[in-house]
Amino acid sequence: MIRLPHPVFTFAYVAAMLVVIVLSLIPSPDIPGPEGSDKAAHLIAYGAIAFCGGLGFQTWPSRLKSAAFAIALGVFLEFAQAAWFERNGSAWDAVANSLGAALGLVGAALILSLAVKLSRKNAA
Repeated sequence: MIRLPHPVFTFAYVAAMLVVIVLSLIPSPDIPGPEGSDKAAHLIAYGAIAFCGGLGFQTWPSRLKSAAFAIALGVFLEFAQAAWFERNGSAWDAVANSLGAALGLVGAALILSLAVKLSRKNAA
C-alpha cells in the first residue's frame, strides 16, 4: 500500500495545474456536447488538482491552502480568459472550478481517513 501523503501526489498537483493553465489559455476547441457540458470538465479538472494536493501535502493547513490556491487559480484564469482573444471567461466556470476543488479535497480526506483506519487496524 502506498504511504499517504506521498510526493507523487505533490508532483501530480503541480502537473495538473500546469496542464489546466495551458488548456485554459490556448484557443478553445469546438467540442460537441450539450449546452454547459464543459462545466463537468471544469469540475473534474479542479477536483483532480485538489485531490492530488490533499494526498500530496503533509498537514491540513497545507492541504487547505493547496485547494484554496486551486480555487484562486480557477477564478484568475476565468478573468484571464475574459481578457484573452478568442476566449471568454464565465462566472459559472469559476463556480464549477471551485466546487470541483472542494469535492476533490473531500475525496482526499475520505482516502486519508480510510488509510488511517487501515493502518491502525493493521497495527493492532
